[in-house]
Amino acid sequence: MLAIILIVQRNVFSCHCYLILGHLVQNRIRANQIFCDTMRPRVLIVVESMPSIHRSALVAHSAEAMFNLVNDVASYPEFLPGCTDSKILDTSAQSMKASLLVAKAGIKQWFTTHNVLEPGKSIQMQLVDGPFRSLTGGWTFSALSEEACKIELNLEFEFSNKLAEMAFGKVFNSLASSMVAAFTDRARSVYA
Repeated sequence: MLAIILIVQRNVFSCHCYLILGHLVQNRIRANQIFCDTMRPRVLIVVESMPSIHRSALVAHSAEAMFNLVNDVASYPEFLPGCTDSKILDTSAQSMKASLLVAKAGIKQWFTTHNVLEPGKSIQMQLVDGPFRSLTGGWTFSALSEEACKIELNLEFEFSNKLAEMAFGKVFNSLASSMVAAFTDRARSVYA
């Protein structure tokens, strides 16, 4: 958990911001290492970051080939665990609006993203509709050679409420965490 610490001193017009690990903040506050002068009142503001998923893999396929696999949303139900349906709502050379139906253990949920496409390089996603307050991130494809690349999935998300998080949180985390492995397996079968 990341936290932002803002320490404001009375009668001082400057503020200092620190970006540190949340558990370190708690330990330092207890040990009085952040507040070295307790005589001056200070304000402590802690802002927690959104949950995130970061996965990557090195694959023996070109960045263009991997981009094409990830951008083939219509095929997701064939190989992506938990994805039972997909719909492409709008598409162009630079963008796509698509919906996925994710289902597991009797829980089903549609969510829609607007994806900005940079062929062979990246797919940036932004939430349009679904059980989230926020969902941003995307895929990057970094060429290592003509026949190899590094693929990365980075997502930050926040559910719209605790009920949505309780109902859909584990399903979404499981799906998102397994996506890189699912796409590398798909590449082996498609490009074999």
